[in-house]
Amino acid sequence: MDKKNLSERDICTKFITPALRKAGWDEMTQIREEVGLYKGRKETERAWKVIAEEVKARGYNLDIKNPHTREDDHGDPEELLAKLAATEAETASLRDQLKAILAKALLR
Repeated sequence: MDKKNLSERDICTKFITPALRKAGWDEMTQIREEVGLYKGRKETERAWKVIAEEVKARGYNLDIKNPHTREDDHGDPEELLAKLAATEAETASLRDQLKAILAKALLR
C-alpha cells in the first residue's frame, strides 16, 4: 500500500487510531477527531491571526512580525550624544567632589 496516495482521513483510520488503541488509549475519552483548534481563539499581544491570502501574497513566508509591537525610537543620535556628554560631565564633577571629601577626611 502506497501511503502517499492515501488521504489524511485514511492515514488516521488505518494507522494512527489502531496504534493508539494498541497503546491502551480509550477511544471514548482520550481520542478526538477533527477538533477545531481556533474556535473561540482570542487575539492578544502575543497571539494574532493571519489571513491565508496574506500568507499566500507573501510567498508563504511565515516570518510575520507581531503587529502589536512597535519599533523602538531611541531618539536623535546627536541629542543622545549631548545627553551622554552632560551626564559624563556631571559624573566627573561628583567624582571630584567625592575625592575632595575623602582627601579632607584622611588628613584629619
